[in-house]
Amino acid sequence: MVTVRTCESCHLEGWRNAPRANHAWLPPLHMDKISCQTCHIPTRAVKSALVQASDIYNPAPRITPPPKHIWTFYDQEMAFWNHYGELELFTAKDEPTNVTRPTLILYKGKIYPANRVHSTWMGFEEEGKPGLNQLFMKDFFQMWTQHRSDPKNKYAELAIITDDNKDGVIEVNRPAEIDALLSATRAYLAATGFPMAGRRLVWVSDSRAWYSSSEFRDLPHEKYEATAYASVYKFSHDVAPAKAALGAGGCTDCHRAESPVFQGAVLAEPFSGDDARPRWMPNHEILAISSFWVRLGALREVWLKPLVYSFLAAVLLLMAGLGLKDLLVRRFGIRQRAAAVTALAFAAAGLAAFGSLATSADWLSYVAIRRFTLDANHAWISLLVFAVSAAVALMPVNTEGRRVRLQRGLHLVVGAGLGLAAISGS
Repeated sequence: MVTVRTCESCHLEGWRNAPRANHAWLPPLHMDKISCQTCHIPTRAVKSALVQASDIYNPAPRITPPPKHIWTFYDQEMAFWNHYGELELFTAKDEPTNVTRPTLILYKGKIYPANRVHSTWMGFEEEGKPGLNQLFMKDFFQMWTQHRSDPKNKYAELAIITDDNKDGVIEVNRPAEIDALLSATRAYLAATGFPMAGRRLVWVSDSRAWYSSSEFRDLPHEKYEATAYASVYKFSHDVAPAKAALGAGGCTDCHRAESPVFQGAVLAEPFSGDDARPRWMPNHEILAISSFWVRLGALREVWLKPLVYSFLAAVLLLMAGLGLKDLLVRRFGIRQRAAAVTALAFAAAGLAAFGSLATSADWLSYVAIRRFTLDANHAWISLLVFAVSAAVALMPVNTEGRRVRLQRGLHLVVGAGLGLAAISGS
């Protein structure tokens, strides 16, 4: 029986009178496809490993007991991290932290924030049995210890493995290094009498098992995993309040160029190329969203919506100008031409003021309406603008006079805008 309450159980269903969260401004699709944690845990203030390498000797200080030198960790920015050394140095009261952005994964149809761990290690496959087995770390530790005590005579090929990315710790990445590690491990297992009948040694790097630098096979794994042999931790701690959550600033919190949600860098390969530099990829690839739709969403929120809102503001100012003209004529008896010029000047001044305010988001939200408020009602605003634009596009073109080209050009622009808005989901 599942007894753990979810975020939705308390804050959407109101279990035991918990305060209910109002997400009326969000399209229902978001609540169906995005977990609560995704928006309410935009960052994590905890130091966690992104990569665990168990194929080399880590010479960092303060690591106890000694066999733990076989585990090498890298943080969320792929910087070497003396994990066990820090555990010896710090207590639970002053453990080091660093604020990082979670990787977003697609799990059971919903997006979650997580830490997608990568790993490299030595193991073997066994005939007739699924999966892989990892070598005993004590044996692997002994091999490296013997080599370090006598580099020329004990598994000398390990000396080929060098620190190619210059972070202070060696790593296995080049073909010669892969072959050297496999060769030395075979020699050690043979020397210690480890049974290898019906077994085949492999070096595992994420989702590939290498038999040599020129032969490998892909290991099955889920899309949200870097490898089936390392964990993916979904986050449920460091929950941010509504004002600090993604979306509190409007749709552009997520839908914009270089968005941390879709364009945020996610580790693809820990040590790539001869220089062993990490290779990154945009987060939308793990979420199975094409770059086309990501860019189109950014275009909609960053450019199209502001144009729609500006168009609405212009229409309202022009309507106010027409009302002013009618007032001047009917109430004050001013001539039509003078009233029209005054009304036009009023509308122009209003547009200029709006344009000036638009350059300062703080002032615009102070004297007008916040972008968040407009986004919360963008469906109705878009329908209104669609209706007005469609009416303009369907107006018959006057085939007489000099305005034919202008009218046709206007129809073309409006029609193209309607098509773009429909495709991008406005």
